[in-house]
Order: sequence, then C-alpha cells, then structure tokens
Amino acid sequence: MKPSLRLLAPSARPVNYPGHTPLSFSQNALLAVGSGLMGVWTSRGDLVASLSESTASTFLPSLHHRMTLHPEGRQILKDRPTISSDTLVGLRDLKRGTLGREYWEWLDDGKLDPDARAPVQYIDSPTLAYTMLRYRQTHDLYHTLFSLPPTLPHELSLKVFEFSNMSLPVAALSSTFGPFRLKRRETWLRDWVPWALREGKQGKSLVGVYWEKRWEQGIGELRRELGVKRNDQEGVEGRWGGYRKIREEERELRKRGEWVDEPEEW
Repeated sequence: MKPSLRLLAPSARPVNYPGHTPLSFSQNALLAVGSGLMGVWTSRGDLVASLSESTASTFLPSLHHRMTLHPEGRQILKDRPTISSDTLVGLRDLKRGTLGREYWEWLDDGKLDPDARAPVQYIDSPTLAYTMLRYRQTHDLYHTLFSLPPTLPHELSLKVFEFSNMSLPVAALSSTFGPFRLKRRETWLRDWVPWALREGKQGKSLVGVYWEKRWEQGIGELRRELGVKRNDQEGVEGRWGGYRKIREEERELRKRGEWVDEPEEW
C-alpha cells in the first residue's frame, strides 16, 4: 500500500483476489486526489494507474457492460486472457503487416515490456478488476493499430481517443492537463485532437476486441473492420517525425511486396 494510505485507519474490507488491496472510502478518496494531482502532470504510469482505479466506480461498470454487448467481448470475459511477455512467443515469425508482427515490432522498437504494466489492486470486484486489467494491458495495441510511437504527444492523442471511444474520466483528465507539458501544444491540438475525437466516436469500442485471436490478421483489414483510420491529414507526417518514420517504413515494405495487407490510402 502507498505510504500516504497507511496514515489512515486500515480497511476492514475483505481481500477478494490475489494482490487486492481493499480501501475504505477515505483511503480511496485520498488516493484519487493524490494520484490525480500528480499523475496528470507527470504522466507517471503508477500514478495514472492508481487514478484510474480510484475513480473506477464512475466508468468501469459501463465499460464492462460494453464488453458484454458483443460476442467477442463476452468471450474475452469468459476466457480472461492476459497479455505478457509469454504472449509474444511466435509473433516475430509472423509476416509484416499482421497485427501480431507489428505489435512485436512496436514493442521491440520502443524497448518496451508488456510485463511492466501495473497490476490492478484497488478495485473490489474481481470481475471489474479484470476489465481494468484488460484495458490496461491492451493499451499498447492501440498504438500499434494507429502507427503511433510511444511519445508524449501520441500518448495524449490516444487519451483523447480513449475518452471519445470509452468515456474514461482518467483519459479526459490526462488529455486536458497533459498537453500543458507539450512544447508544440497548438500544433498538437490542431493535428491530433480532431482526428482522435472523430475516430473514437465513429469506431467500434476497442476494449471488446479479442486481439489475441487476430494476431495473423492484416492490420489494415482490422482497422477497416473496426471502422477507424490513421491520421492522414495533410502535413501531419511532416510535422511529427516518429509517426512519419513508422509510416515510411510501411511504404517501403509495401513496395517490396513484404506487407500482407491490401493497400490502404497511403
């Protein structure tokens, strides 16, 4: 438990699953305020995770309900798959342009480890705790889907998308206060916010996608199925180098016939 929470009386609520840390109302309120004040300004992963859990009652039941509305989401809740380093076995051997291979490439390029995602600990319901874990573990796949590098501007762009797509309060907070840390805030607002709001609203809810069953699917085909597009606004690639690098690599692979997808507009 975080040191600040130990100052309060210990919670008498039961432990409902391994790793669960039950909190009293006052402890949860303290966690929400503390992690909220610091998390949205620093983008520290542990604080953002704590904020999302301490405010979970405001959005998590709705997010869980969205998953139950579709067969794919219901299957996820039944199987309860998790994404870890073990999930990556074999993905490197898939063809370029498949979801699984591009996810592996994205993690490898960024030297990122799926095991680094914080476990869920403050949510009382085991069912809702899994819903939160699923959202947390699949976030990097949103980066892969939209060809977005793991940089602050693109992380904030995804927070705007998540707010529009899933109505997540923590995403709204991050996308409201986080941009004050950007050096090119006005450019980011112009280039990325309209795209993120539009695609989040028009596309299917990403929290209900069974990603593990789609590793061999072409990533462009998957975008078309989900009703989302990458940011193809004129001039965006020229202004955002990390995004341009990913898109240019794809074009080269397409020219050499090493990309499995049918060409999108590129």
